Amino acid sequence: MRKHLLVIGTLAFALFGAQNTETLKKELEKQNRENNEKFDAFIVKQYGTAQKSASSQLEIQNQRSLLAGFSPDGIPYFYQTDDVNQINNSNSDHLQNGTIAGLNGAFNGENISFTIFDGGRAANTGRVFARHTLFDNRPGRIINHESNDMNHGGHATSVAGFIGAKSFIRNGINYKGIAPASTIHSYAFSNTRLPGENTEKTVFEKILVAQPNISNHSYGINNGWDLNAAQNGWVWNGAYNNGVSFDLQGAYFTQDQNYDRIVYANPSYIIVKSAGNYFGYGPLYPGTANWPKFYKNGNAFVQFNQNNVLPQTNCALGYDCIGSGSLAKNIIVVGANDIIASNGGRYNVSADVIHSSYSSAGPRDDGGIKPDISAVGTGVSSGLSAENLNGSNEYTTGSGTSYSAPVVTGIIGLWTQINKQLFNNAEFNAASAKTLMVHSASEAGNNPGPDVSHGWGFINAKKGAELLVGKSNNTVTFNDETLNNRVTNSKNIKASGTEPLKVTISWIDPEYVLPDVNVLTWNDVNNNRASKLVNDLDLRIIDTVTNTVYFPWKLDVNNPMAAATKADNTVDNVEQVIIDAPVAGRSYRIEVTHKGNLINNNGNIAPQNYSILVTGFDNKLIARKGTEAEKSRSSASLVIAPTITKDIVKILRAPEKSVYSIYDLSGKKLQNGIINGEEESLHLSSFVNGIYIIEVKTDKETVNKKVIKE
Repeated sequence: MRKHLLVIGTLAFALFGAQNTETLKKELEKQNRENNEKFDAFIVKQYGTAQKSASSQLEIQNQRSLLAGFSPDGIPYFYQTDDVNQINNSNSDHLQNGTIAGLNGAFNGENISFTIFDGGRAANTGRVFARHTLFDNRPGRIINHESNDMNHGGHATSVAGFIGAKSFIRNGINYKGIAPASTIHSYAFSNTRLPGENTEKTVFEKILVAQPNISNHSYGINNGWDLNAAQNGWVWNGAYNNGVSFDLQGAYFTQDQNYDRIVYANPSYIIVKSAGNYFGYGPLYPGTANWPKFYKNGNAFVQFNQNNVLPQTNCALGYDCIGSGSLAKNIIVVGANDIIASNGGRYNVSADVIHSSYSSAGPRDDGGIKPDISAVGTGVSSGLSAENLNGSNEYTTGSGTSYSAPVVTGIIGLWTQINKQLFNNAEFNAASAKTLMVHSASEAGNNPGPDVSHGWGFINAKKGAELLVGKSNNTVTFNDETLNNRVTNSKNIKASGTEPLKVTISWIDPEYVLPDVNVLTWNDVNNNRASKLVNDLDLRIIDTVTNTVYFPWKLDVNNPMAAATKADNTVDNVEQVIIDAPVAGRSYRIEVTHKGNLINNNGNIAPQNYSILVTGFDNKLIARKGTEAEKSRSSASLVIAPTITKDIVKILRAPEKSVYSIYDLSGKKLQNGIINGEEESLHLSSFVNGIYIIEVKTDKETVNKKVIKE
C-alpha cells in the first residue's frame, strides 16, 4: 500500500508541476508581448514614424533582441555579458582524479548535461563553437539549439569551456574545465526565434523549453553607472531629477520574480547566475575624472553639468551594486575572487580569498544575502571563437563573474554525478544543491559568516563530495523534508564535541509578487526594505540542558558591511545555525518552524519542502515520539524477504528510523537509507546478477541477510 501511495503522490505532484509550468508559459508569453508593445512605443518616441535608415533598423533589431525589461519610468534596459587555477583553487581536481575516500572512481561529468544561456559581444551571437579543439574529446559534446544563421559567441564558447573543456595544454596553460566529459546544451540569452517556432522567445521562455537540470547564466543587467560607447562616457541607468537619483541596484524586480516562479514550478531546475562586474563603475573610477557623464530623460541622453550632484559610484560604500535579475531567491548567484596563488593554489585560510575589484556586491535591498557563493574568476584562460557563422579556434585570458559562475555550475554537476552513484541514480533539486553548496563552503572575508562580497563563502568541491559520502555512511544527515502549516519539525542529536555543530536549511520559496509594473514608481522599488520572503522558515538549535537557543546568521540591512550576526532571519531562504564549541555528548534539539501561514504561489495554504544538512553529531538522529504501534515494533519481528529476487526485496516490521544498507560481497556499500514505515521496498533491478548483503541497523542490534539477485 505504501508504494502505491507514493506513486499516486508523485503523479499528483508531477501533474501540479505541469499545470504550473503551462500557466507560467502563458504568463511569460504575455509578458513578452507586452514588453514588445512597450518597446515599439519607445522606438516611435526615439526615432519617429519616418522611414528609418539601415543602420537605425539594425540598432533597433539589436536592442529588441537584448531587451530585458523596463524601469518604472518606462525606459528599456538590456542584457549584457558578465565576464587551470579554478580547478585547484576550488578543489575540483580531487573529484576529477578520484581521490575522495569512499567514492568509486573519478568524476568528470560523465552522463551529466548542462545547459548554458549565453551570448557574445554583439546581437545575433550566442552559439557555442562546437568544433573548438577544447570539445573534441568525444562527438556531440556541444548541442546548439539556436538556428544555424546565428553567429557563434566568443563569450558563450568561453563559458562552455570553463564548464567542460577537455585537458589541453597550450603555451604552458591547461584549459581544462570542471566537467570535461559532460554534454553542454547551448541557447542564446537574447530574444530569438528557435528552429520550428513562429515567434521570438525570451530567455525565461527558453528555460521552460530546455527543461534544464543545471543551467548557467553569465549575463546580467547594470542598473547603475555603465560605460556607453555611443556617448563616449559614463551613463547613469537609473533615474535623476534635480539632484535626486533612484536605481534598481539591489532591487528585487521582474526578472527576479520570473526566475523564482520558474524554479518554484520546476524544483529540479538548478539555475546558476553571475553577480555582475559593475563594482566601482562611475565618476570615481580611476582615470575617468574627465569623462562626460549622462543620465536619461525619457528617450534622450542629458549631460550632467558641473553643479549637479552626481549619483554615487556603484558600490561606493562597498555594497549594493548587483543588478536586478541576479537577486532572485531560488537561484545561485556567484561573485568572483582573484586566483589563489599561495599554498600551491590551495585554500588555507579565509585571507586567501580576495574579492575581485570588479565583482558586484550585495545584499538585496531587503538585506537578503547575495551573492550566494564566490569562485575564482580573475585572470583565467579559456577558449574563444570569432563571432561569425564559421567560428574559430581561439584562446583568451580574461576576468569576470561570467567566468566564476560556470565553475560553480560545473561543480554542482560533479556533485550530481556523485549523488547518482551513491544513491541509486537520484537527482538533486535546487534546494538540495544550494544547501550542500552553502554548508560545504570555505570561510571567506574578514569576518565569520556570510558577507556582501562572497555570500556564504568560497566554493569547495571536495568538501561537498565528502559530505555526500558522509550521508552514504550515516555520519552526515542530508535530507529533503516537508514542513506542514503550523507544525514544528524537531530532531534530537548528541554533539560529537570534536567539531562545530552545524545545520543548514534552504527551501524553494514562492515568488514575491510585485505590484503591476504599469503602476510601479521609483519610490516603490528604490531601496525597498520589505522582505521578499513569502514563507519564512525558522531554524533553531536548542541546548536541551540549558535551554539556550542558537539563531541563524543574518546581515544588517542598515549596515551591510558590518560582520554578520546571529539573530532571527526574516529575509533569506537559506538559514544556517552553528554552535562553534558544543558540549560533547550533550543532546541538542534542531527545530524547523515558520511564521504566519505557509502558502503556495497561488496564495493557498500548502506545505513547504526544504533541504536540511547536519554535521557535528556522533549518533543517529533520535526520532520524534512515535505512535504506540510504532513503539511496539522491534527487531525481533524484522523480516527481509524474499532472499531470491529479480528486482524487489522488502524489509518488514523494522523499528522506525532504522537504517538499511546494501553491500556487495567485496564489502562495498552500494545503497543506504532510513526506514520510515512498516514496509520498505528495495529495488535491485539496476544491480548486476549476484549475491548481496542487506544490513538493517536498529537501536538495539544489526541484522544481516544474504539475497540473490537473478
